[in-house]
Amino acid sequence: MVDDEDLELLSEGPSHTRFLLGRIAEEAQRAQALEDPLEQAKALALLIQPYAGWALQAAVWDCRGRDMKWSVIAPEVGLSQAVLSRQVRANGPVVTITPYYGPGSRNADGQTPLRLAVTSLVRHTMALAMRSSDERSPLLARLYIAVMAMAQAQATNQVEALLTTVQEVLRQADGLAPETAVSEPDRAVLGALDELRTAFRRDQGTIRVAAELKQAIESSKGE
Repeated sequence: MVDDEDLELLSEGPSHTRFLLGRIAEEAQRAQALEDPLEQAKALALLIQPYAGWALQAAVWDCRGRDMKWSVIAPEVGLSQAVLSRQVRANGPVVTITPYYGPGSRNADGQTPLRLAVTSLVRHTMALAMRSSDERSPLLARLYIAVMAMAQAQATNQVEALLTTVQEVLRQADGLAPETAVSEPDRAVLGALDELRTAFRRDQGTIRVAAELKQAIESSKGE
């Protein structure tokens, strides 16, 4: 049951979450069309990121309005119960990502674009597998085993295994012709591959440094 403190803060009327999500989608589309990276950075910093925080706050209030407990919501958004409730009750945007200032930061590697790109490609590949067979989709036939190995490496959190399997996926993808994508799910996989390729070029060093730092810390504890 929602407690009295939250009842005072819960707004009446329909949820505002979908409107905020719509604004994020609109601003993201506009930012994607911009050719100036400085203008893109401005849109991300002043519009998209703040809207995301406000949308998350609204979504959490929707959960509270349906009598969901803080202890249920908090793990799903990656925050402790105390931190989440304080942020939401302060009536401001909810922030879940810790700023990254160097290899020693708590957030080192955990939410890098490469891992997000891996998740995206696995999701799109699974969606394609649900709709096509190897005979109908040459793309699926070529990538499926490599993508599943990559997913396993990500799940076990083995850094070198993840980077090796990502390289194998990209190697397999390099031999694909554009006409391989004959359906919308195929094209979604190709889009996810482009995201993975770019993220790998940018983030593999960050992931390796973070893994080495973690190993060094664990080794020092054992001494």
